[in-house]
Amino acid sequence: MHGVPHQVGREPQLPAGYSLQAAGNNRLLKRPNGYLIAAFGQWVQTQSIVGVAEADERYLRAIERLEEFGTVADSETVLLFAEDVKEARSAFLLALERAYRG
Repeated sequence: MHGVPHQVGREPQLPAGYSLQAAGNNRLLKRPNGYLIAAFGQWVQTQSIVGVAEADERYLRAIERLEEFGTVADSETVLLFAEDVKEARSAFLLALERAYRG
């Protein structure tokens, strides 16, 4: 789904490694490592769930960059990485709220 235009009639796809599992009347969104991100009722649209997964993926990438480069970077760069993490986390929370509110 990265950089690929949406095609009419196609079901939206989760980012690589993410999964959506049925649990009774709910659907569980899990990260590639199996960590549970959120549970969604059957009324939540799949596109909204995909948005949450994409936002989570961006958040995880921001954390990885901070962890990888933050220890060797100057203080200004560390602040930029930290700001990226904060923005990605906010975007994830907003996507989650949009999904739950419909």
